[in-house]
Amino acid sequence: TFVINEHLVTGEDVSFTPSPNTSGLFEKGCPDTIVIHFTAGSSLTSSVNVLTNPDSGVSAHFAVGRSGNIVQMLPTNKIAWHAGESYFEGRSGLNQYSIGIELDNAGQLKERSDGTYESWFGKVFEKSEVFEAKKKNQHATGYWHKYSDIQISRTLTLCKKLCEHYQISTIV
Repeated sequence: TFVINEHLVTGEDVSFTPSPNTSGLFEKGCPDTIVIHFTAGSSLTSSVNVLTNPDSGVSAHFAVGRSGNIVQMLPTNKIAWHAGESYFEGRSGLNQYSIGIELDNAGQLKERSDGTYESWFGKVFEKSEVFEAKKKNQHATGYWHKYSDIQISRTLTLCKKLCEHYQISTIV
């Protein structure tokens, strides 16, 4: 179970590593959206290092590791830099409205001739760790790193708690 106090989440396997990368506080009535991304990184630690690096130009509120560990990097009343140039249902600049949750995941993979799949950073994955999908903006089917069951479960629990605490109406 999670508890939100002073815009910080506490609970089992939840830690806080502060990021300096913020545009200040949300306006009244926000956040009202949660944006979930994959990191395309090699580990939870490497992703947190990027998201808390003052020179990276990116940040997020949370990162969820493959083991279910959660790292919060910004209080949920502060604007993070996770959505870039973004548009959804007539609104642009989703950073101004949303909590960003990053899932530790290698992202899109390249099929190799030996039946395995490789990430952009050179890690090789077995077929059991991969799913096939076609994104809206892609013409062909691609191969993607699967999320872990505990990662999905912890992300859902976190989203439920955030929705209870804030006026969240949209999750993308």
